[in-house]
Amino acid sequence: MGKRIGVTAFAVIVLLLVGGNTSNLTAQSVTWAERPLLDWEKGNLQAFERNNYDKAIETAQNQAQDPNSNAFLFIYYGHAQKYYLERNRSSAIYYKQQYQITLNRLTGANLAVLTRLVAMPQTSWNKKINNKFLDAAFEKAATMEYLGPILFYLESPNPDVAKGAMGGLKAILQQKRDIVMNGGTLSTSDRAWMSDNRLLQLLVRKAGESSSPATGFLAKMPAFARKRVLGGAPACLALIEDPALPMLRQAASMGNANAAAAIQLIQDARGARLAKYPNSTWYSATGP
Repeated sequence: MGKRIGVTAFAVIVLLLVGGNTSNLTAQSVTWAERPLLDWEKGNLQAFERNNYDKAIETAQNQAQDPNSNAFLFIYYGHAQKYYLERNRSSAIYYKQQYQITLNRLTGANLAVLTRLVAMPQTSWNKKINNKFLDAAFEKAATMEYLGPILFYLESPNPDVAKGAMGGLKAILQQKRDIVMNGGTLSTSDRAWMSDNRLLQLLVRKAGESSSPATGFLAKMPAFARKRVLGGAPACLALIEDPALPMLRQAASMGNANAAAAIQLIQDARGARLAKYPNSTWYSATGP
C-alpha cells in the first residue's frame, strides 16, 4: 500500500511541475507521431485480424509498390501463423529458415506495421521473436529520422513496444551526449526536444513506476556500476541531465527511491562532464 501511495504522489507532482515549468524552446520540439500506414498495409492488417493469412501472404507477394518494405514482414508473420495454427509444413520451414534474414532486414520503416502485428492476440505465442524484432527495428530506427515515431511509441499501451522505443530513445540520447562529451554543442532543436516537458514528464513517471532491487544500494556503488544497474527511463534521464532535475528532486523529496536513484545517475553524468569540461553545460562543452 505504501509503495502504491508513493508512486501516486510521484505522478501528481510530475503533473503539477509540468504546468509551471514550460521550456522556452518547445516551439521547436519534435512532433510525436508514427509514419502513416499505406492502404495495402491497412488491408493486410485487417486480413491478420480475420486470421486470413493466405490472403495476407498473397497480397504482400504481389505488392509492386512497397516503399516501407513491409511485404517481407507480412509474409514472415503470415507463415508464422500458418505454422503455429495450421501446422503447415512448408510454412514451418519458411518460419525457421527466414528468421535471421527477416531480423536483419528490419528498419525504422517497419515500425508502424510491426508494432501492430506484435500487439495482436493471434501472435502472442511468438513473444520471444516479437521482442527480438522490436528490439532490432528500434535499434535501426535510432536516428533523428525516426525520432518522432520513437517518441510516439514511448506512450504505447503495449509494454514490449514501449520498452523497445525506450531503447531507441536511449541510443539517440547517447549520440547527443557524445557530441557534448567530444567538445561540441547541441543544436537549438536538439535542446528543444530533449528538454521538452512532455518527454521529461513521461520519463520521470516511467522511472517512478519501475524499480531495481539494487535501488537502495546505489549510493554505495561506484559510478560505473550504477550506470550498469539502472537502465530504461533513469538511464535516459541521465543522458539528458540537468533539465530533468527539478521534477526528480520534487519526487525524491516525497520519498520516492526511484527518483532519488535517477538523480544519482544524473549527478554521476554531470560530474563526468564537468571533470572534462569545467565550464560546460548539459548541452555544450564550451558553456552558455
